[in-house]
Amino acid sequence: MPQILVDVSFVMLVLACAALVLRAVGVAWRERPARAVGVAALALTGWLALIAAVSASGVLTPTPDRVPPNLPVLAVTMTLMLVLTLGPVGRRITERIRPHWLISFQLFRVPVELILFALAVNGLGPTLLSFEGRNFDIVTGLTAPLAAWLMLRKPGKALVIGWNLLGLALLLNVLIHAVLSMPGPMQQIFTQPGPEVVATVPYIWLPAFLVPLAFAGHLLSLRQALRPAARGATELESAAVIA
Repeated sequence: MPQILVDVSFVMLVLACAALVLRAVGVAWRERPARAVGVAALALTGWLALIAAVSASGVLTPTPDRVPPNLPVLAVTMTLMLVLTLGPVGRRITERIRPHWLISFQLFRVPVELILFALAVNGLGPTLLSFEGRNFDIVTGLTAPLAAWLMLRKPGKALVIGWNLLGLALLLNVLIHAVLSMPGPMQQIFTQPGPEVVATVPYIWLPAFLVPLAFAGHLLSLRQALRPAARGATELESAAVIA
């Protein structure tokens, strides 16, 4: 696939995920959806624009003599997602978003993996971090619709907890390989090309948005399953994600 199409596909995926997040915000805060969505859109747009500008400046480009600068970006966004999902924001979402929506949402990981594969084929990313290497994260995306369907057919905590733990394990596997193959003092895996593409625009949005989003989705689903009333109540149709 021509690289320009890969780039455009990635940007469209980020925008689609952002739109789904805003849709969920509107449902979770349905008493005042316009205000909630407006605040969320402003914050999300500001963050994506800021991190793209910083990346474009070259500040996040990894070098062999320092810790990869994009790792702190990932750490900050993951920490923020942890705070949001375990706090009042997460409680509101788990109370108003249906369980199968939080599961089927993870379908977005399939196009992410296809894009990583395309980057490897085009010589811009390592095969190691694609499904031809040691990245099995596509399994989470492919099984998301099935897990959501099973959840609708026979609701139960065991399925939700097991599937989310598997998804988190596969996500952690990718992160570990990405960190260990990034140029710097921590590098233990050497590939050509390396994963430096994720420190450039637009792919900086992978560690700065999509990976933390997948992480947050699993945490929210687990929190929902472990609360006394495991089924959420919302009018958000899962078909919007599954279709």
